[in-house]
Amino acid sequence: MKWKVILFSFIAIVFLVLFSFKIVLFLTPLSDNQQQTVDFLQGKDELKVPYEENAVSHMYDVKKVFFYADVMFYVSLLILTLFLTHYRKKIKKISEFLNYGGWTTIIGLGSLLMFALIGFNTLFTWFHRIFFPQGNWMFDAESLLIQTFPIEFFVSMSLKIFILALVFGIVFIVVGKYMNHDLHSKRN
Repeated sequence: MKWKVILFSFIAIVFLVLFSFKIVLFLTPLSDNQQQTVDFLQGKDELKVPYEENAVSHMYDVKKVFFYADVMFYVSLLILTLFLTHYRKKIKKISEFLNYGGWTTIIGLGSLLMFALIGFNTLFTWFHRIFFPQGNWMFDAESLLIQTFPIEFFVSMSLKIFILALVFGIVFIVVGKYMNHDLHSKRN
């Protein structure tokens, strides 16, 4: 397998997961405190919810993660667009890219699902240890932050993102197969 197919495949999973995240976040009904917090995280407003001091510190860290996720989303979109534009007349190559990108997404998400089945709390903890190594992400169950964003919120969001990204991966495969089939039909 060539390096371009591998690169496209890994960029595709990043793009599809982040795209799914953006769609799910946009479509999920939020309480006033959740919406105001999300607006802050997206750089649209100041943080007005009266969180505790350590929660405010954590929100600033999460805002950085949101920023870098946005950067990764737009960079991955640009790279995928450049790939598809560059190969626009090579339908077989685009079909191969989409097929492998879709399968990489499904396999990657399947691996993530295995970790989640072992325990969502474990996966949640690993995520936070990686992105917030300074440790300001653990809060009392009675804190306003936990009351605003309970674990059920994150489980629900993760499930929706997972399912949507999985659907997009399947769409990549179907479109890739259709393009390949269409290419062979035109030859005959």
